[in-house]
Amino acid sequence: MIANELLEAILGFGFSLREQSVLFTIIRKTYGFKKKEDDMSASQIGALCRVPRQHVTTTLNLLALRNVITKRAGRYGSIIGVQKNHRKWVSAEQMKSLPASPELGQVNDDQGSEEDQNQAVSLVPNQDTCPESGLVPNQDRGSPESGQVDSPDLGHTKENLQKENHQKKESCAPQAERDLVGDLPADKKSRAKTGANQESQTKFERFYAAYPRKKSRIAAEKAFAKLNPDEQLLTAIIAGIERAMTSGQWSDPQFIPHPATWLNAGGWLDEIQTEYSAAELGVIRLFNEKLGARFGEVPDSPFVEQRAALIREFPTFSKRENFIEECFDWLSDGSIDVPPKVGFDWIISRAGFTKILAANNGKSA
Repeated sequence: MIANELLEAILGFGFSLREQSVLFTIIRKTYGFKKKEDDMSASQIGALCRVPRQHVTTTLNLLALRNVITKRAGRYGSIIGVQKNHRKWVSAEQMKSLPASPELGQVNDDQGSEEDQNQAVSLVPNQDTCPESGLVPNQDRGSPESGQVDSPDLGHTKENLQKENHQKKESCAPQAERDLVGDLPADKKSRAKTGANQESQTKFERFYAAYPRKKSRIAAEKAFAKLNPDEQLLTAIIAGIERAMTSGQWSDPQFIPHPATWLNAGGWLDEIQTEYSAAELGVIRLFNEKLGARFGEVPDSPFVEQRAALIREFPTFSKRENFIEECFDWLSDGSIDVPPKVGFDWIISRAGFTKILAANNGKSA
């Protein structure tokens, strides 16, 4: 669900193939899940668009420097989103006109074109430059000339400078450079957790695509995450959905529970009745014989679980042995008031039968 104007801006802005691949991957991970931004790692992005992680990191920093994306440190990598106002983007040609330093180095791989490799060099504005083009400068990581570096190994620390100067440099610091820490390789635990989150989301999408009633997605995601099914259980869940659909149990959408309700109740474990029992068929055929002409005949297939449940409950309304036949005979009397356009399911339901009795108080067959 991407706006045509934004898509056309991407196609016509002169991005390299690698930049387009990374950018569309970000869109897939954000807009694709109805989010403005998402916490993702360079490894995740690279796995989806098949670009090596180190090249993804360089491309992300370049896109952030050019104000094409927003990017800040996240829990698993960087929280990244697309800058929707494409008029604030900075083109490669505009970048070349700025004073620059090859801070990130150049990517030299066989997969990228010469143009792609040239654009992979991060062009960092001078410390005193804050362009008016919408470009958000990166934090100055420091140099011996400036007297400030982030690393105490070089003999300088931020504490050696006045607070005012530090704040000025930070406010003029390029965004992509400030966020480099977000692209440092995560520890094994973080990488494993990120992969697990992606796998869980993929499994949920498979479940949600198979489930016939798309209601209360957030509740469904929570129920699915709580269940956290492995591949074997997910296969069983989807098979349970297919059984319920082919049996006719969910032929009427109003009888399909919300996905969260179905998951919490373990619906895939339900024994699915695929056809009416002989007793249930007997009630349907008796109704068709005595009341079909007045209220419409009831088909004996496909099987509908909710209808079967109503039939099983109907005899409990009375202790009389022949209650069902006597009731149908009573209703066949034209003097009995029954609301218009009602049918079998309403008549044999407890609520419907109670209303018929109330409307015909004192009348008997």
